[in-house]
Amino acid sequence: MASDKTRRNLLRAAIAAIRHCADAMEAQATSLLEALPTAAISEALRANALELTAGLKDASGRVTFELALLQAELADQKAVAATAVKRLSAMDATMMAAVAALTDVVDQLEAAAERDEQYEPVFVLLIEATGVLLQALGEARAATEALGAVKR
Repeated sequence: MASDKTRRNLLRAAIAAIRHCADAMEAQATSLLEALPTAAISEALRANALELTAGLKDASGRVTFELALLQAELADQKAVAATAVKRLSAMDATMMAAVAALTDVVDQLEAAAERDEQYEPVFVLLIEATGVLLQALGEARAATEALGAVKR
């Protein structure tokens, strides 16, 4: 049976990990939205990449908002840890869905780069961004699972 202090520490860690992930998503989306308009790729791939990148930015904003709402409720003691785990897991899922959608365009760019090397720089840009996001998502999910595993 975990102490209240342990639960509070795990909750803080989960919130911090999710905030870090949302911030990383925002930063990667901003960088991609700046780079993609001038990237040497087809207009169809550019449009798809821009749309999915905008989805990252949207997911980041929604998670940041939900996180602030949850923190306010926790401060007012209107939310309990069990509810927090469900909500944090939903935030993890929101971010994962946005990243998963981006992997479709990464696959398309990989195939294009194999046919034409002009696509390689933007493929590398997107694969690196996806890697950063998957790392942050892994940390967020692990922190949420650790919180969920705590026995009352």
